[in-house]
Amino acid sequence: WFAPCCSTHSLPAPGQLALAPMQHAPLAQFFSDFGTGNPAPGAHWLPGMCAFLAVGTLAYHVVGFRWFRGAVQRAYSQRPWWSYLTTYKGLLCQDVQTEIQYISVVCLHHVLGGGLMAYGTWSGSPACWAAGALVGCFDDIHDSVCMLLPAWPFAGGERDVKFVVLLLVHHTAALACTIPAICTGLHANPHVQSIGAWLLLAGGISHATLAMSRTCNRRVPAEARQDALIWLLGGAFYAYSRLWCFPRSILALFREEYASLSGGMQVALVGFTVMMGGFNVLIFLDVVKNVAKRLRLVLRCKEN
Repeated sequence: WFAPCCSTHSLPAPGQLALAPMQHAPLAQFFSDFGTGNPAPGAHWLPGMCAFLAVGTLAYHVVGFRWFRGAVQRAYSQRPWWSYLTTYKGLLCQDVQTEIQYISVVCLHHVLGGGLMAYGTWSGSPACWAAGALVGCFDDIHDSVCMLLPAWPFAGGERDVKFVVLLLVHHTAALACTIPAICTGLHANPHVQSIGAWLLLAGGISHATLAMSRTCNRRVPAEARQDALIWLLGGAFYAYSRLWCFPRSILALFREEYASLSGGMQVALVGFTVMMGGFNVLIFLDVVKNVAKRLRLVLRCKEN
């Protein structure tokens, strides 16, 4: 799994010194063997992983959608733009006041999970990366259940069925590859680590982009320009992470590892690539449409 150890005369790789105090911590140890005492990857990790996902998803619901959502609602309802959110329909749900609470919770979750994965990639710690990846799965499970029931924020009002299906495909692709990748030890591969970190961080930035955009009153020229800038920056990060970093890493993974994978993992990798790649392109087309709409609005404001 790991790169060869340094010689006694070499310097430690970036992050090794920072990780040294954590190597024997109980939580860090858990993500190295998932409570089995056996650090070799395999199906024996599944019970520990499933237990962590069950407890973590429940905690995510309580902390994120009960406590943090309540704090967000109280904070946002004091802002001058809060009433403006009732003047138009949202993307994820009709009520934009509900939507901005939801995307704020998911944004924080994605940044936390993506940050753990990015740190694990930088520091060469598959255990840290696995922790971030499984944290990312909390939302895949929670979101899917909420859409299928349906429950808040998807309950009530008219739903965009095509968008719901697209999100379900996205979550299914993430779950179908994250768990097998960890159980087979593929999560130690730097290309796999890069793919996961960029995807989840891009999701966090996308939610932040949408949340900040919702606070802008586009009827005010200065705020319309601010909104256009938010979408330009968010769209640029999305394009870089999902249309450049993701394809580059996935191609390297196919080139270097595909032939050595088992048949099941080959099918999973192809399915993940198709589903996630398609999702990335479809969302990017929507991003381009939103950027163009906001730029046209800014140009009309200048003409007037």
